[in-house]
Amino acid sequence: MNKEQQQMKDDFGKMLKRLRVEQGLSLNDLSIKTGISSSYINRLEQSKRKSVSFPKLVALSEALGVEPWVLAGSSLNWSKGETTDLKELLFNHQIQHNGEILSAEVKEILLEILEVILSAKWSKESLLQELQEIGELISELKDI
Repeated sequence: MNKEQQQMKDDFGKMLKRLRVEQGLSLNDLSIKTGISSSYINRLEQSKRKSVSFPKLVALSEALGVEPWVLAGSSLNWSKGETTDLKELLFNHQIQHNGEILSAEVKEILLEILEVILSAKWSKESLLQELQEIGELISELKDI
């Protein structure tokens, strides 16, 4: 690994894929936007490639409309009035529960659960469906 490359955390691939999918981009679409091969991007998303050059990190972040530190997972500089997106918070930090570091897969399901809860209407008409969706995600989480 040369000095221009940075070792990426395992969460990098999950965050990269999540941002790509949220924007409705295929691997090929992102490849065209960045000039980076789709197979290389796929290896990054699958955490099969653990380092990326800074120019590629910048190209990916620009194509996805986020700051490079969001993808790199560097520490957030907290100061009065600054906020961060929930997914950035989860994916850019190692989170510990009961002495164990949460995997990217666990964080992804937790994020889905939180998104369902926060976007739920909790009306008489939607309550059962929303609770069922949360229950299914919790079951998925417990199966990991």
